[in-house]
Amino acid sequence: MALTVSPMERHGPSPLSKTFGETDIIVLGAGCIGLTAARALLLRGFHVTVVSKHLPGDSDIFYASTWAGAGWSGRGVNTADGYILARSHRHLLRLAQTEPKCGVCAVRERSHFEKKPEPETLWWKTLTSNFRTLEPGTYPSNFEYACEHDGLVIDPPIHLPFLQTQIEILGGKIIRREITSLDELYASHPDSSVFINASGLGSRDIGGIKDPKCFPDRGQNVLVSTSETGTMYHRSGEEYTYIIPRPLSNIQVCGGIHQPHNLSPEVDMSIADDEIRRANRLAPQLISKNPKIHSYVVGIRPAREDGYRLEHEEVADRQGVLRHILHSYGYGQSGWARSYGSADALVQMVEDVEFRMTAGTALKAKL
Repeated sequence: MALTVSPMERHGPSPLSKTFGETDIIVLGAGCIGLTAARALLLRGFHVTVVSKHLPGDSDIFYASTWAGAGWSGRGVNTADGYILARSHRHLLRLAQTEPKCGVCAVRERSHFEKKPEPETLWWKTLTSNFRTLEPGTYPSNFEYACEHDGLVIDPPIHLPFLQTQIEILGGKIIRREITSLDELYASHPDSSVFINASGLGSRDIGGIKDPKCFPDRGQNVLVSTSETGTMYHRSGEEYTYIIPRPLSNIQVCGGIHQPHNLSPEVDMSIADDEIRRANRLAPQLISKNPKIHSYVVGIRPAREDGYRLEHEEVADRQGVLRHILHSYGYGQSGWARSYGSADALVQMVEDVEFRMTAGTALKAKL
């Protein structure tokens, strides 16, 4: 996690008409990153207002969170990012255990690797229960390694409204509004010091951010109707494939496609047919060659070169007022897997700002 602060702006003036605890934290964006952050901040006692063009229930392809396959996955090497994933896993597991209708469910997960993974890339097995390496002969010979463990999945059309309801119950406000520049937020919330940028792909175009590293990544999934929703499947390698169950909806999500810079909203049936073929090869006992199709979905993921951005930036607005911008965007296909962990990180950043501002006020009073 990086921290970028412009030295010339560090000591600029701050809004003073209200105390820090009385002002709203403004969250820009109501996808999985923005809503989990808003909920986490409310649970810590902060006042929160969410401002977003898209809200739960919307069907716009650019509202990527609602179209995601949404299974927790701990791939990669365990770095600071691994802790973000680990924290997400902890929160999601708790929700699966305590909120059975919230859209988060515990399932079994079976992972197949075309090439045997390095031990350090399996660091996440310490987070999951009932992990076991499968014996050769119990999985197809074209894989060099396979394992099973307990997994977690999210059903976005259920969990997004759950998050919205939680925010409203906790006293948060949600405003539907398209924002074209941060100056608009400053003008409509003049007393707020902290603004969380969870605008996803919007970070490419919104004035005051305009991150050239952001780019759209088109995904497309086939939703198959089935009562067999107890196991999630992954295939790592050249023929990357996932089959992600939604037990509350009796659906398996079949996918595994990336199309950078493609904005087409139309379902490409050649891709859909290929996803079914790949899913059938991965789990023929679950996905037949001609399964019962529930629907086809397309979503535009908010991707970013060099990976996601999770950092604190201090800027002075046009009136010279110091604003704290906490960026959390560019997660691509892994937004749900990192959502609750990034929310924890954002809460820590907000509390750090609170400490610096209140400690500074106490110091001035003493002097």
